[in-house]
Amino acid sequence: MLQMETSPARSDRPSALLGITLATALWGLSFVSTKALLRTLLPVQVAFMRHVIASVATLAVAVATRQSLKVRPSDMPRMLAASIIGIPVYFYFENTGLLYLPAATASMITASTPAITAVMETLYRGKRLPAWGWMGILVSAAGVALVVRAGAMEAAASRAGMDYFLKGALMLLLSSLSWAVYTIVNRPIIARYSVFTVNSYQVPAATLVLAAASWLTGKPTPWADSLRAPNVLLNLLYLGVACSALSYGLYLHALRALGSTTVSSFINLVPVFGVLGSAALLGEPLSAVQLAGGVLVISGIFIVDASQRATASTGS
Repeated sequence: MLQMETSPARSDRPSALLGITLATALWGLSFVSTKALLRTLLPVQVAFMRHVIASVATLAVAVATRQSLKVRPSDMPRMLAASIIGIPVYFYFENTGLLYLPAATASMITASTPAITAVMETLYRGKRLPAWGWMGILVSAAGVALVVRAGAMEAAASRAGMDYFLKGALMLLLSSLSWAVYTIVNRPIIARYSVFTVNSYQVPAATLVLAAASWLTGKPTPWADSLRAPNVLLNLLYLGVACSALSYGLYLHALRALGSTTVSSFINLVPVFGVLGSAALLGEPLSAVQLAGGVLVISGIFIVDASQRATASTGS
């Protein structure tokens, strides 16, 4: 089993590293787009409409490239469970959290995902992360803490502000937990099937769940209004095509080649791109604390990746 998991990493490693970096960049900027859409849409509606677009794009690519979509019946429950946990559940908590937090702060809290994933892998699979791998996670977490601290201090200025901050932070932490579960549950599936096959089932399945959740809110999804508003439509296209259809594929490819702990450590790049995107697109200033935090985040990623490569090379 160890050889099956580590052998693809040696040949696919460069493309996997490039792919996961691009995916995290797109996801980092997605917080800005989502925040803009929440001015007119409910959190579950944003998730539903983005995944309608993602489903169309994913299936179109699968058909155009004539990908095999055959899946063992015994694998289908696991594949669908991962889809529901990693997409509808994740985006419910993330989008709801964005109602209470600035886009940059929300993106930074998602950097708790690597630590959550590492702990869950240790408990679920008995996979041990070397001591310096844990050190890398802690270094990245320290970088995130530096950036989040400023937002918490501002929120503490008022009681209502602190309540909002805590509620939003809890939602983002729950979204990180669901993504960690998605990553671990999907690992055996990715070892058996192509990225196109997995996405062709998981993205449409998640869209159906989000459609039901959107309907249960009791508020119809304003398709007509969205299509008449270019700004809304452009944000939805970006989220659906770039951040869902494309990024899910890049993430799953990297998951197969690099392993769940290394891949999840790259989630720490999301707040870096989120803060940079907020500065560039929204004019939010970058402080010295944020820059220092970004350096720690990136340093931690390199430490975790190096520890994983050392573990794989020794066969431990």
